[in-house]
Amino acid sequence: MVKKIILATIAALFFVLQLQVSDVSALELNESTRTIVLNDGGEKVTLSSEQVTEGQRIFNASCTKCHLQGKTKTNNNVSLSVGDLAGAEPPRDNLLALVDYLQHPTSYDGEDDLSEVHPNVSRPDLYPEIRNLTEDDVVSVAGYMLVAPKLDERWGGTIYF
Repeated sequence: MVKKIILATIAALFFVLQLQVSDVSALELNESTRTIVLNDGGEKVTLSSEQVTEGQRIFNASCTKCHLQGKTKTNNNVSLSVGDLAGAEPPRDNLLALVDYLQHPTSYDGEDDLSEVHPNVSRPDLYPEIRNLTEDDVVSVAGYMLVAPKLDERWGGTIYF
C-alpha cells in the first residue's frame, strides 16, 4: 500500500513539473531573427512574431508533405535553403520573390510554368489546401521560409535514404 502511494506521488509530481513551463523555454523570435531580405535590391523588412508563427502554422499544414524541414522530397537536389533559393532563376531568396513564386511557380531554371504541379494560390481548383490563403498568409509563409534557417540549422539540405 505504501509503495503504491509513493509511486502515485512521484507520478503526480512528475506531471505537475511538466505543466510548469516558463517563458524562457519558448523560442524567442528577436528582431534580428525576424529581419529578412525584402527584395532584389537588398532592402530589409522585419516581420512580426505573429507573422512568423502564422507562416509556420500554414507551412506545416500545407507544405510539409513535400518540404519537411525545408528539404524537397520530390527533388533532392533543390531544397528551401537560402543558398538553393538564391541559385534559382529568378532568385527566390527574398520575401517578394518567394511570394511571387507561391503565386506563379516556375521551374528552378525559370523556364517552365509549374502552376499545375506545384501548389499555388492562382490554382485553388487544383490545390484546395491553400484555397483560402490570403495575401497576408502568403507573405507569412514566405517570411517563415526565410526565417526558418535561422531557427533550425537542419533547414534545407539533403534527404538521406
